[in-house]
Amino acid sequence: MVFLEPKRLYWSKAQWSPDAPATVEPIGRAVVRRTGPSATLVTYGPSLTVCLEAAEAARAEGWDLEVVDLRSLVPFDDETVMASVRRTGRAVVVHESNGFGGPGGEIAARIGERCFHHLEAPVLRVAGFDIPYPPPMLEQHHLPGVDRVLDAVARLQWEADS
Repeated sequence: MVFLEPKRLYWSKAQWSPDAPATVEPIGRAVVRRTGPSATLVTYGPSLTVCLEAAEAARAEGWDLEVVDLRSLVPFDDETVMASVRRTGRAVVVHESNGFGGPGGEIAARIGERCFHHLEAPVLRVAGFDIPYPPPMLEQHHLPGVDRVLDAVARLQWEADS
């Protein structure tokens, strides 16, 4: 088993209570963190926070986005992801890795293969840029942010709904 630990989370100041329930879904099960009928944001790790913020900001544009937290890449929870994309008809895969050769390409391909007849727009990806990883002072420019996620959502062929 390989466990990737995002360095950016080292500096996060998340609230935690020792009294919080300790129940967690089993590994390999994705969790829908936010429901919505407009489009599905598929993500994992630190990009989850970005997607939840983007989903909240998207309300101003009239989009109600669903956010699926993969929680693991292997095993991959096809059932939860595909059910969400079939409901919304649109998907954006968000991850921090480079776009070329990153896990988002595999996820997008799986969605395209399994949900082709349900899709109302191409599956889009928002990823880190295809450059060497920058130093810490510049990583906020490299990693996906709310604006880049919202730009992708805006390109999901909404005019076809009119």
